[in-house]
Amino acid sequence: MNELFLSADTAYERGDFEDAFTKFLKLAESGDLSGMERVACMYGDGEGTSRSRDKSVEWDLKAAALGSTTSMFNLGITYRNSGDAREARRWFEALHAAGDGDASLELAKMYMISDLEEERIRSYLLAAVQSSNVCEASREEAQRLLDDSNGVRPESAALRST
Repeated sequence: MNELFLSADTAYERGDFEDAFTKFLKLAESGDLSGMERVACMYGDGEGTSRSRDKSVEWDLKAAALGSTTSMFNLGITYRNSGDAREARRWFEALHAAGDGDASLELAKMYMISDLEEERIRSYLLAAVQSSNVCEASREEAQRLLDDSNGVRPESAALRST
């Protein structure tokens, strides 16, 4: 790992956000993907710099263009939180298509506003539960949502149909 990144990460961990931001920004400006992701997050949270949704999105877009799934997910969250469901869905759908279970869960939750979307919601929840690329908390939440809606666990479907 890059020495500057380690120095930036150490500064961040000790709470020196201004030093960390300066170093991560230098990395980001040189094209370092991890630096771009961290700068985007720090702009979004206002750590070591002024909070700026626009600059956060700008850096996440740069990182996403280089293939960062972290930045793609963050863009989905940012757009959803700002009320742009169409743009949020676009980012989550791209990740879902690539097998990202966390994105599948986010899509399911976005569609839960309508009783007409039960099959789509179930499909996204099952994708989240079955994904090999999902954090454990998201898998558990997806399973709980399936159970709460009288969904069938994939592994117990045969038991319930007998």
